[in-house]
Amino acid sequence: MLERWDETRAAELTSLCDAALPGENLTEDELRAVVWDGESPTIVVGSADGAGAAAGLVRPVGGRSVGFVQLVAVRPDARRRGLGSALVSAIRDWAFKEHGCDGIGVGGGSPYYLWPGVDVQATAALCLFESLGFAPRGCEVNMAYPTRHRAEVPEGIELRRALEEDDVASGLAFVDRHWPNWVAEARRAVEHASCHLAIASSDGAVVGFGCHSVNRLGWLGPMGTDPERRHGGLGNALLGAIATDLMAAGLESVQVAWVGPVGFYANAAGASVSRTFRTLLLRRS
Repeated sequence: MLERWDETRAAELTSLCDAALPGENLTEDELRAVVWDGESPTIVVGSADGAGAAAGLVRPVGGRSVGFVQLVAVRPDARRRGLGSALVSAIRDWAFKEHGCDGIGVGGGSPYYLWPGVDVQATAALCLFESLGFAPRGCEVNMAYPTRHRAEVPEGIELRRALEEDDVASGLAFVDRHWPNWVAEARRAVEHASCHLAIASSDGAVVGFGCHSVNRLGWLGPMGTDPERRHGGLGNALLGAIATDLMAAGLESVQVAWVGPVGFYANAAGASVSRTFRTLLLRRS
């Protein structure tokens, strides 16, 4: 029997994820912020006995409503009994019937997400979604670089954490001007004190930004530099500032989430691909 789980069961969901997804190290705060994000229609369904749960949400994408399965977790001792299928089917029915979605993706669902898709090493999960009619669309990657990475700050540039009101306003305006779809993540990074700004000494203008631990501790993103100032070391300096933060947090590597330019991270910080995710979609028939 499935039932809806509200945020009062966040601790139970965290314990379930520890058992079902060892190595992911999802915290209660991360789960609260992603699966009950407070901004979008969301749902968490679980079995009455707590053996499994799944989370979904609906976001507007290109003028259409699209559902996303954000999380599926089933205890090892409760697998191969149809619980995973029932949980995903409940998310599917909620998205299609209650919200009129055109399709449902797996993972993603930016700005708040736990994974870009399904980890390609999660064979059982890939089989589950395939059996329910989800079709592969492509793949995304994470990269990792060591937290010992440091880089010189270019002359005429100051790096500052976005803490002061004026810096926060200027930083968010910069993100909105160049990458409006990243504003929500940047705002959350500001709330976490994990947003760094690159500021031109000559006029105080923000010319770059880098965020980490927005959705997952130690995951980098979003990040960007003024298109007219690229290839000048700004991005590398921001990578170093983020690495410094995460070394202080006791981490040995930075996970660059949902990577775009692989070459930049590889060349600047010696990053290499650390995880690969398959993206999946189920279209409404």
